[in-house]
Amino acid sequence: MIILAIDTSTDYLSLAILKAGRILAKFHEKADRKHSMLLVPTIDKLVKKAKLNIGKIDCFAISVGPGSFTGLRIGITVVKGLAYALEKKIVAVPTLDVIADNAKDFKGIICPVLDARKNKVYACLYKSDGKTVKKISRYLLLPVDELLKKISKYDNVIFLGDFTMAGPVKINVRDWHPRAEIVAQLALEIFKKKKFVEAQDLEPLYLYSHACDITGK
Repeated sequence: MIILAIDTSTDYLSLAILKAGRILAKFHEKADRKHSMLLVPTIDKLVKKAKLNIGKIDCFAISVGPGSFTGLRIGITVVKGLAYALEKKIVAVPTLDVIADNAKDFKGIICPVLDARKNKVYACLYKSDGKTVKKISRYLLLPVDELLKKISKYDNVIFLGDFTMAGPVKINVRDWHPRAEIVAQLALEIFKKKKFVEAQDLEPLYLYSHACDITGK
């Protein structure tokens, strides 16, 4: 099983190739809004670095958001094209799940927070025992005040993301950006459950004021 994982949801470009549970090659660098220029050449370089050819990829995993609309569209368009042309499987991974996994060694509540503008944020709550992370809320788009109310009942909370909240809220400054090697690992578990997305159905994870889900989840 070989998975090529891609994340273009933030200002970073992140790619990784996973084979038999091991990362063969990875790339994670700030793209400065040049995802469209860098993505395809970087895929080519990464595949060569792993001593593979693109046809050997069994599955394309893509981080589907929420996040930068432009970045997400670029990543999704490339994955659609590759998967369709090569007749390969696609796995969609929510970006908030990927971000939360950065802090899985933390014991408590993990809350990824992304700026949705107009004083709203994208967020989700996860519970971690220091080894595994479990999602305990829906994917949310809500005002900051509402998020603070939701997390007020918890004593031990870590925040990861690009949104700075005012008030007595501790923001963790660790590197929160979603990494493709995490996308790949999460995608492997989804692949085992055969929860695939057809190329024509692959879209960014759009969040509204009510609960949303993604095709294949």
